[in-house]
Amino acid sequence: MTTRNPLPTILAALFLLLLVGLVLVGAASAAAAATGPGPAPAPTVRLRRFVLLAGVDDGGPTRTKLRYAATDARAMGRVLQTMGGVAAEDIVFVSTANRAAFDAAFADIEQRLRAGTTPGVRRELLVYYSGHSDEDGLMVGRDRVGYDELRARVQKAPAELRVVILDSCASGAFTRRKGGVKRAPFLMDASTDMRGHAFLTSSAADERAQESDRISASYFTYYLVSGLRGAADVNQDKRVTLQEAYQFASQETLARTERSQAGPQHAAYEFDLAGTGDMVVTDVRGTQSGLVLTPELGGRITVREANGALVAELRKPAGNTIELGLEPGVYIVAMDSGSTIFQANIALTAGKHTSLAAAAFHATGPREATVARGDDPPATTGAPAATATAAASPPALTSEATPFKATLFPNAADGRADVHGFSLGLVADRTRRMRGLQLAVGWAQTDEHLVGLQMAAGAILAQGYFQGVQMAAGATILRGTGRGVQMVGGGNIVEGSFVGLQMAGGINTISANMKGLQMAGGANWAGGDGVGLQMAGGINLAKNFTGLQIAPANYAETMTGMQLGVVNASLRSVSGFRLGVVNTARESHGFSFGVVNVAKHDDGESFALINIIGNGIHDVSLFATDVMVTNVGIKLGGRHLYTHLIAGYQPGDELAPGPERFSAGSKRFATGTGIGWRFPVERGPLAYAELEADWLQVHPAWSWLNNPPGIASLRLQGGLRLAPYVVLVAGAGVNVAVATDGRDLDLGRGLPQSVEHSGATTVRIYPGLLLGLQI
Repeated sequence: MTTRNPLPTILAALFLLLLVGLVLVGAASAAAAATGPGPAPAPTVRLRRFVLLAGVDDGGPTRTKLRYAATDARAMGRVLQTMGGVAAEDIVFVSTANRAAFDAAFADIEQRLRAGTTPGVRRELLVYYSGHSDEDGLMVGRDRVGYDELRARVQKAPAELRVVILDSCASGAFTRRKGGVKRAPFLMDASTDMRGHAFLTSSAADERAQESDRISASYFTYYLVSGLRGAADVNQDKRVTLQEAYQFASQETLARTERSQAGPQHAAYEFDLAGTGDMVVTDVRGTQSGLVLTPELGGRITVREANGALVAELRKPAGNTIELGLEPGVYIVAMDSGSTIFQANIALTAGKHTSLAAAAFHATGPREATVARGDDPPATTGAPAATATAAASPPALTSEATPFKATLFPNAADGRADVHGFSLGLVADRTRRMRGLQLAVGWAQTDEHLVGLQMAAGAILAQGYFQGVQMAAGATILRGTGRGVQMVGGGNIVEGSFVGLQMAGGINTISANMKGLQMAGGANWAGGDGVGLQMAGGINLAKNFTGLQIAPANYAETMTGMQLGVVNASLRSVSGFRLGVVNTARESHGFSFGVVNVAKHDDGESFALINIIGNGIHDVSLFATDVMVTNVGIKLGGRHLYTHLIAGYQPGDELAPGPERFSAGSKRFATGTGIGWRFPVERGPLAYAELEADWLQVHPAWSWLNNPPGIASLRLQGGLRLAPYVVLVAGAGVNVAVATDGRDLDLGRGLPQSVEHSGATTVRIYPGLLLGLQI
């Protein structure tokens, strides 16, 4: 029997497998070359960004006070929250013009960075400053924050990537300091292991940073925010990187300041980075709503809110698509083609990305002929006027002017009527434009302008620009802007912007912006940025609200002002004063007064019987006093103010028959509450000092008295840290014991005391001591 050698067979099989593998690899490479590179793999590292925003208008007595520094900082924070994935609790804002406020804010953001240390989570720090500066540092009121000091503090921050953006005069001197290498602004593609810093400044070391009343902002921040909203997305991947935003802002700032009185403004940068990845600052896909500028649009495009506030501005080349991330609402878009300005109105709804094509525009007329003093004529840019006119001028709907109109039943001609004076329809009435008065029993509708008064015993619909008074015994619906007063016996609905007064015997709804007063006998809802007063006999709902909310239940995602109600709730942050039985917020700035206060993070103060504050005071203590030898206490509060729930027991002798006369050795128990203020120290073993006032009611063990004697205590206490979570508490103060109905509360244990008797009432005043452990 012969044995075959298997080696040739094995080698042949291996050779065949190798050949097949090479063929498959080649095919895959060819397919990849044909289809282009695939998307980068999604980062496996979670990202958390912490942001310090400083907007200081006051640069000291020798500096002109700015108008838009604080506004710039808020605009930056808004775009980072809505499009940059930054949580409200990870943002610290400072606008107070002094060094102490700036240092406190920096210490706060450093503490949040350290608290955010979690395995698998990458931390990034972004510091933004808008205000005055010179060649040596930031001018914060009468104080200065030196560039070297700022650089050192930023570089020591516990973050993997640190970004500093300075929008101030001579801020380019910051990038010329020692400690960094000026490199090309190149950030790679996925931000997973990049380390180092990136410093951006709005002006060179010898230039002035400029702000403008036209845009109500500084040039650099305005164009930086416009770029982050999507205008800087040159590769159209729906993500804006730091490089794209910087290049867009620097180019637009230079173009807009070349002929200004202060001269051209050149942005500067310094990057010192290691590793691979990219800092994607904003993601257009994650916005509430998107405005898509289609390829046929070209020229300088400006986007304004319905109230005229400028939101974004960019120069768009024809042939590509740009999407801007905006909040839901009504916007006015203007396109300057060089010789003609075109305009379109568009309403953006939540969750949708709305395209704006050339057919939606109408020409507003040729540019006004003017002569600039000392300047050359501006160069014509953008798409040719003839092309833009042909593309952007849809057939106009003809209107029929009439001084007044009256009808019993609607007809097709009603939609073309341009009424200057009076319009009457018993069943329905519809006009294209109106200036004066419209009356209808059942339904009144105006598809565009209405400047007068609408009255209907049923429903009113004005789809356009409304100024004046609307009254309806049913419903009022406005899809556009608005201004004046709406009064209905049912509900108001505005999908756009509203400025004025709304009154309803049922419900008020605004899904975008609101300014003024909302009153309803049921519910109020402001879906955009509400400013003013909301009053309801049921519930107030708002997304972002500034002003006063009064209702049994108040809710706002972000609230600035005052909430008065049984239940006050905020999904994100609240700033101001809140009074309610229950107050809840994710992040609170201000003062909350209630029975139960709940917040994940509180930078203000909280007063309630029960405080549940994530970064506040929540301590349990076991202590002895001259009143009770054994006490258990629970302290619950915010940063400084806290409440103290106390229960105590004293073993000893039974009381003699007759009126209760307690002595130091009497058997008794006590319950009570206290309020205190904590002064954090954290110097050596000394953790804090406290000033606390308590009130205890004393009973015989174990029975309850009617009108029991009580003792009030005021103490100054100190806490010595024995271990990370163990504190030795000691205090001294004064006790005031009050007993009525012939009772007495003599617990002084031989200490000197003052005794006053008045009929059946005895008052004793003597020193008090406390000693215990707290965790």
